[in-house]
Amino acid sequence: MPRAMIIGLDCLVPDVLEAPMDTLMPTVAGLARRGIGGVLRSTLPPITVPAWTSMLTGRDPGELGVYGFRNRRSFGYDDLVMANSTSVRLPRLWDRLTSAGRPSIVVGVPQTSPPPAIDGVLVSGFEGPIAGGAYTHPAGLATEIDRVVGEYLFDIPDFRSAGLPDVLRTARLMTERRFTLMRHLVTTRDWDFAMLHEIAPDRMHHCFWRYHDERHPGHPPDSPYRDAIRDYYRFLDERVAELIDAAGPETAVLVASDHGATAMHGGVCVNEILREAGLLTLRAEPDGPTPLTADMVDWSRTRVWGEGGYYARIFLNVAGREPAGIVPREQVPDLIEQIRDLFGVTDLGPAGILRNAVHTPAELYRRVRGIPPDLLAFFGEEKWRAIGSVGFGQRWVRTNDTGVDEANHSRNGMFALAAPGLAAGAPRTASILDVTPTMIDLLGLDPDPTLPGESLLAHQPFALAADRGEVDA
Repeated sequence: MPRAMIIGLDCLVPDVLEAPMDTLMPTVAGLARRGIGGVLRSTLPPITVPAWTSMLTGRDPGELGVYGFRNRRSFGYDDLVMANSTSVRLPRLWDRLTSAGRPSIVVGVPQTSPPPAIDGVLVSGFEGPIAGGAYTHPAGLATEIDRVVGEYLFDIPDFRSAGLPDVLRTARLMTERRFTLMRHLVTTRDWDFAMLHEIAPDRMHHCFWRYHDERHPGHPPDSPYRDAIRDYYRFLDERVAELIDAAGPETAVLVASDHGATAMHGGVCVNEILREAGLLTLRAEPDGPTPLTADMVDWSRTRVWGEGGYYARIFLNVAGREPAGIVPREQVPDLIEQIRDLFGVTDLGPAGILRNAVHTPAELYRRVRGIPPDLLAFFGEEKWRAIGSVGFGQRWVRTNDTGVDEANHSRNGMFALAAPGLAAGAPRTASILDVTPTMIDLLGLDPDPTLPGESLLAHQPFALAADRGEVDA
């Protein structure tokens, strides 16, 4: 049977495939040179959840009904729930293999807690166990993990507020243990598909990007942390090389990221702008910057409110839909156009003018499931994040309202694919939705004509194992 592995490196940038950055990750860059690689365009929004699930199902966030880490469960003002494995209602790659009676190894992939049952073994993602429950399938695998690596680290605790030395130390320790575990599993289990996800590159970027990127507006050229990201890339590439070696020469290997990174220039205070426009009214003026909560809002005089993050989720207070809705349904189209005008071009005064992208879900997705935001706003080509807190008294800030953040998410992630029988090709740009059909091809699974993406092998010379004269043992 053909065998394939995905090594998911969260937030890794496509720069590592090109000079001079390719010298930092020669293993990853070498995969692209032997096979194909380039930019992997992310989902909108370009964030960990839902991007990885889109990659592994071949479906966009609207089809999944997952628009971020937190999603509306009802039209209540504060009824938001975290997306977890139970939110995924479409088959991921390992589900397709399970249906075919073929085993998988899955370690650390987002939205896998609580751990779903698969043919093979699974270790939950960076969200960790839910309510003290199991984090592995089967549950007894946890004992083996303790023996192989000791304490398993899901994420860097409180990385936005932890000291930078602690982030550096924990990032390396976490990566070392996760890759050690994966090498153990791929050499002690039967498998046709394997996937490891490492969250540490994302955490390193959020904490150290301004020291790394000379174009960052806050870049200090002489910081002792100026090489923190570069040194981590070298360390990470060595772990990737070890894992590829453990998987064996006949394994197709895809290294990919869910999105990239770019310098964060600041944040747009979406709810302050809505207040200024008379669309959002609070019961009382805040004493200072504070997160917006439902009890702070005078819903009888509020037409619109927003949630912050790497993009803004804008919600309308619609009559007959929200509990205290006041916007008649027939006025919704005009109100949407008003908000487009409000956020489409944002004058930040001394910080300049931002030209932004404001979309309805129907404009972005093939189908819209669940309860999406009414509008999604992306600021300054994602160099500015959305600030949901209120009480700043201005339209913009230079910092994040939820802790340290030196990088925003970019739409441009990366991919590097090498496989037996795959001819080398020129760098290209692909979609994150192309990964599932590519893996279906590599693994010899039944094609799925309903998927919107296209296999990366479609226009690339590729010889199947049978064509190369190989016979299954």
